[in-house]
Amino acid sequence: MNTYQRYLIEEFADDYHERTMSRRDLLKRAVLIMGSVPAGLSALAAVGCGGDDDDDTEEATQALGSPTTPATPEGSATPSASPTNAGAGVVTVEEGDFSFQGPASDLFGYLARPGNDAVHPRILVIHENRGLNEHTKDIARRYATEGFIALAVDLCSRNGGSTTDTARNTGFLGSADPDDLVADMLAYVDHLQGLEGVQADGIGVTGFCFGGGYTFETAVASPEVKAAVPYYGTARNVLSELATTQAAILVMYGANDSRITSEAEQVRAELEKSGRPFGIEIYPGANHAFFNDTGSNYNQAAAEDAWTKTLAWFRDHL
Repeated sequence: MNTYQRYLIEEFADDYHERTMSRRDLLKRAVLIMGSVPAGLSALAAVGCGGDDDDDTEEATQALGSPTTPATPEGSATPSASPTNAGAGVVTVEEGDFSFQGPASDLFGYLARPGNDAVHPRILVIHENRGLNEHTKDIARRYATEGFIALAVDLCSRNGGSTTDTARNTGFLGSADPDDLVADMLAYVDHLQGLEGVQADGIGVTGFCFGGGYTFETAVASPEVKAAVPYYGTARNVLSELATTQAAILVMYGANDSRITSEAEQVRAELEKSGRPFGIEIYPGANHAFFNDTGSNYNQAAAEDAWTKTLAWFRDHL
């Protein structure tokens, strides 16, 4: 397993143990992430979620042809009425889907910008492991209401773009070469820089879960990134390179999300070497995906405070 395959397999194994994901859905996602039934079962065994090989092999094979039930922690639900998405109707926002030619395929995304002619700072928004969805587009609109040009990327673009089949999206994201997705992120950086009405001094990046990991990746790979706010994403893949970043990085963690938050002190040690401003917020009582107000892990107090601090961070460093 590469870093992101293990990250995703561990996350879904946690969902299974917490009874928010069925065994069949767990098997299906593992097989799609790893590319075959044997590899998927081996990956589950490696994270302590193995079972009877014959039974699991049969069920995994059957699961590939069955519909997938969204996992509860980041699944779809009715958005809560919270200050994180308040005011969407107060400021005029121009928004819409778009595509452009990337390194190996068309790259898709969703752009939201304030509806005026002023020059604005720019931010890339990276989705969770289920692909670009309405929740992530809504986050882009929230940034636009706050005076930012926000481009929500679609890291499933090389697979034709995100679909409503979240297992398919996750399977692609897990099986993709991380270097390819970083190359796509750099293309999004270039595209955002070329838009009219953008502020000249650097780009901000933020992302959630899987997208939090690629926020770290992009902050390391691109000197154009001047500020980054990863939410509960793993830094394992670039931990030794964080000291080279040109970005001011504010890291958001949930205290109950021990699988990811256990990296906090290592991340702190490496960011201290960078010489750039950084911060680490660990929210008591908050779990993985605490910012997602369409999922059961949403923590209103943590999300509101994180949003306020995120906006301030981008305003200070862009």
